Amino acid sequence: MTTDAGRSSEPTDAERPSNRTDDGHPVVRAAALAVGVVWFALRVVVAGGVVAARLAADPERRARARRWLLLSGNRWRIVALMVGAVGLGTFLLSLAGVVGVAEGSFVATAFGAVISGLFSFVPIVVAVNQLTVSRLFGSPGQVREEVDDVAAFRREFERDHPEVSVSPTEPAPFLGLAVAVVADQADALADAVDSLEGRPRAAVDAYVDLVRTQVADVRAHLDGSHQRLIEVLPPMMGDSYSRNVTDARRIRERYADELPGAAREGLAELEESFVALDVLRQYFKALYLTQELSYLSRFIGYTGVGAFLVATLVIMTFASGQPLGGHPVLLDGLLSLAVAAVFVPFAVLLSFLLRVATIAKRTAAPGTFTPRRETPEYATHRDGGDLPSRD
Repeated sequence: MTTDAGRSSEPTDAERPSNRTDDGHPVVRAAALAVGVVWFALRVVVAGGVVAARLAADPERRARARRWLLLSGNRWRIVALMVGAVGLGTFLLSLAGVVGVAEGSFVATAFGAVISGLFSFVPIVVAVNQLTVSRLFGSPGQVREEVDDVAAFRREFERDHPEVSVSPTEPAPFLGLAVAVVADQADALADAVDSLEGRPRAAVDAYVDLVRTQVADVRAHLDGSHQRLIEVLPPMMGDSYSRNVTDARRIRERYADELPGAAREGLAELEESFVALDVLRQYFKALYLTQELSYLSRFIGYTGVGAFLVATLVIMTFASGQPLGGHPVLLDGLLSLAVAAVFVPFAVLLSFLLRVATIAKRTAAPGTFTPRRETPEYATHRDGGDLPSRD
């Protein structure tokens, strides 16, 4: 028998003080992680609210944000923002108990519906491919006619502008050369009315100032390199070339007896140049839409397959019940990521179609007609001032 004196003086495991604090408990760690995620999500929401409030209070910022969303913004950044908003929103709603995964069969049914929706993308992709590929089909005679039309347009441009020996074939340099010619014509028109006074001089000066502003706006978007069509189109869309032609005609008709011959010829040359720019804009638009719709069909195919695989994996995971039952926060996070993943093809479709529809709308009126609300900000003075009023 062991006596008290013979017992070891060392404390037992139960008596030994523990060096592990309560922070190491799995529940505590999970709670700390949840609090951190919620705090980060709240900061994101507050920051988004502040940005939205600033946009609502500043019309100029609203216009820039709208232009970025519809036209100039990188499509993949917009996709990332939409997907991130959907994933974060789903996670916050799950933490608040608005949505949940307590019933595994409901989750499986929901993602099964997502798979059914993804299959509707197949006819969309087919329709998009038909739109783009149909322009590429044709007999040799039709293809030759299209090539000859483009070559004839370039030769006509070179003939009307002798200072251009051979025009470039890339869109950005060609546009830069075209607006340079317009700028020279505007300068020549200003010199032709240098000796005039009164309303004819004021009308021509206002018209020349408008043309110079348009040229400066286009040049600000060109850097002299090989730029994509989407970088060339935006400055062309805002310029109402048909209105430029109409204003030049009005000045010539209204002050026909007071303008010198050189001024009338200069106005006629500007009319022809703006008609050529309008034709060029429509041709660039057709090329861009063909490329963009081809990209869209390909990206929908890529992201649609990925979303289908994610949705299938979620259904298979919940087939035998609710996984990760002891870690609800982790489960909510994984499901939020899955929801964001299956939303990717829809976000791709929306982001690309926004820009395609915007370009189609903003360039829908070639020729002599200009729809309402298509006039750029710097041309709003056409409704008054020195230019003749519109009919």
